[in-house]
Amino acid sequence: MPDAPALSPARLVDCLPQAVFVCDDSGVYLQANPAYERLTGFAQSELLGQAMLARLHHGAVLPAVGEATLWSRALCRHRDGRALPVQLSVTRLPAGADDRHLYLGTAMPEASHDSGQQGPPWHQGFHDAWTQLPNATWLRERIALKLQAARPRGGACTLLALEIDQMVRLRDSLGDERVGEVLQLCGHRLRAVIGPDAPLATLGGGVFACLLEGDTAQADAIVAAVQRAISMPVEGSERPLRLTASLGAVVALPEAPMPEAAELVHRARVALNVARTAGGAQARWFTQAMQAQAQDRLQLEGRLREALEQNQFSLVFQPQLHLASGKVQHMEALLRWECPGVGFIGPQIFIPVAEDLGLIGRIGEWVMREACREVGRLKRLLAARGQPVPRVAVNVSAHQLLDAKLVPMVQSALAEAGLGPESLEIEITESIFLNDAERALATLEELRALGIELAIDDFGTGYSSFSYLTQFPFDRLKIDRSLIMNIDQPGKGHAIVSAIIALAHALGMRVTAEGMETPAQAHALQALHCDDIQGYGFSRPLRPVALEKLLLARPAFAAAERSVA
Repeated sequence: MPDAPALSPARLVDCLPQAVFVCDDSGVYLQANPAYERLTGFAQSELLGQAMLARLHHGAVLPAVGEATLWSRALCRHRDGRALPVQLSVTRLPAGADDRHLYLGTAMPEASHDSGQQGPPWHQGFHDAWTQLPNATWLRERIALKLQAARPRGGACTLLALEIDQMVRLRDSLGDERVGEVLQLCGHRLRAVIGPDAPLATLGGGVFACLLEGDTAQADAIVAAVQRAISMPVEGSERPLRLTASLGAVVALPEAPMPEAAELVHRARVALNVARTAGGAQARWFTQAMQAQAQDRLQLEGRLREALEQNQFSLVFQPQLHLASGKVQHMEALLRWECPGVGFIGPQIFIPVAEDLGLIGRIGEWVMREACREVGRLKRLLAARGQPVPRVAVNVSAHQLLDAKLVPMVQSALAEAGLGPESLEIEITESIFLNDAERALATLEELRALGIELAIDDFGTGYSSFSYLTQFPFDRLKIDRSLIMNIDQPGKGHAIVSAIIALAHALGMRVTAEGMETPAQAHALQALHCDDIQGYGFSRPLRPVALEKLLLARPAFAAAERSVA
């Protein structure tokens, strides 16, 4: 199939449904497309060489020196003498070889109030109330025109998308009005870096976008300058604000097929999301791999919602061996997901997605109720043989811990299963200390007052602070597997574990070592007076039926206990 003929810039403008014109720095028409002819009633031949028909209430219709674009309401004179209210945008184009500036304008008619129509106001149609910048609709038009103009010259264009990393906290602490002022300041700083001619707009939600001429090498310097400009202190609060920004960038090369403007914006936002996910204050260039990852993420989100609706989750239980008695006194409930058509998906993959989607509360409640239900069943089964049921540990996320509904939900789950609070232990990770520690402490104290034991999980993974052990009412400390791997070898690792166990015991806490895999590790932990061990060296996580057999098989179980201990 032969390639379709390329449209010239003039022909492309003629095809646009928007009324578009070009004028010189005196406001004299040089070109007008058919849509502009229909709007004004004048033919292009009548417009060329004439002064602009549109006038603002305050006079000038061309951007002032230092401005790239002027936006406002205006009145446009029709051929029949009517004054048409329009939404006018005029952009200064780069100077030509003769240093002469041209101006590209668009005019959109506003619906009259007596027509019964309710046309969108200017700020809703092409303007953003927060930033006072043009919006994504305006930007897409400018991208299409810029790309078409740059291609014959063999020039590349780069689209940047930028978001302030602290947006959520700014909204919560300052309110919308103050956030708008901060965003306007950021917009001014962006303009100072990219210059007066680069299109600058907002994509909504505090996300800025600008279109630059040049490829990645040329844009990298601007990206670095933008990040420096945004990080400058923002005055006006009790103390200066220190902001950071995440940036996503995508380049449109002249030798590549020209993307649609909407696709270019999408790619920049994909790269922005990758930069944000990487921790913020970073920049990322779009790659096709990012697109594939974004599609995978979208599919995972859909499957996760289906998993909740179709009850695809299940629990396994990993026993913990008490070294002094050789008995299983505790076990941990672990969430599993077998996705139809995909297979096993690990919690480390889907739990962060569930948190982002706001589903972690529903999943956490299901885990709590299912764990209690299964322990209630085991309790009734073992009671007939005079055996106690192990206490079950259930992980609770930081999001759940800050939810006022957590404590009543836990009480309900225990009551429905016929269990007392002594049957449950709640595990939390050190990450809760990075959020609202005061609210977390209040919830933990409520749970402790009910008689539920509390454990801190994965201790030693990066956020550790021994001060937390004195501030929070923990009954158990679980040492992360990364510190247990070389416990049977002399060195710093052995010394650190020894110190943690001694400190925990001094504070009245029991200690569980996670990730025990060999008898040598078990002997070393026993020598350090560790209370319990958990890991593949004793037992893998078990389905409820396998757990039941383990707890009921006393002779074989006792032999296994002695071999490990």
